[in-house]
Amino acid sequence: MKMTTVVRTTTKLISPFLVTYAAYLMVYGHLSPGGGFQAGVILAVSVILLTTSHGYKKVKKTFKFWEVQLIEGASAVFLITLAVIGALFGGFFYNFLKGGRFGSLISGGIVPLFNISVALKVGAAFTFLFYILLRWVERD
Repeated sequence: MKMTTVVRTTTKLISPFLVTYAAYLMVYGHLSPGGGFQAGVILAVSVILLTTSHGYKKVKKTFKFWEVQLIEGASAVFLITLAVIGALFGGFFYNFLKGGRFGSLISGGIVPLFNISVALKVGAAFTFLFYILLRWVERD
C-alpha cells in the first residue's frame, strides 16, 4: 500500500535529517543527553518511515535484509570486542582509551565507540524486527 505523494515526499525529506540527528547522538552521546539507544531508535524510525510510505518491496531494495543482519552482527561483535579488550586492561568494559580535555569529543574514551556500536545494533535490530513483521504480514 502506497501513501499519497505528500507523505512520500515528506518522508524523503525528513529521513536524512533523522539519520543526521542519530549520528549526532551517537558521537556526542557522552557529552550531552542521548546516546546509543536513542540514536539507534531514530535510525530505525527513518527506515521504517520510508518503508511505510513507499512500500516494503521498494525500500528493501535499498536496505537489504542481509545487510541489516550484517550490521547487527558486526556491531554485536564490536561490542563484545570492546568488553574483552577492557577485560584485558583491568575490567569488563574498562575504559582503556584515556586522554582528551574534559568536555572534548575524544574525552569519553571508549564511550563514543560503545554508543556507536549500540546505535547500530539497536537500529539494525528494530529494522530487522520490522522486516520480519512485514514478511509475516505478507504471508497472510
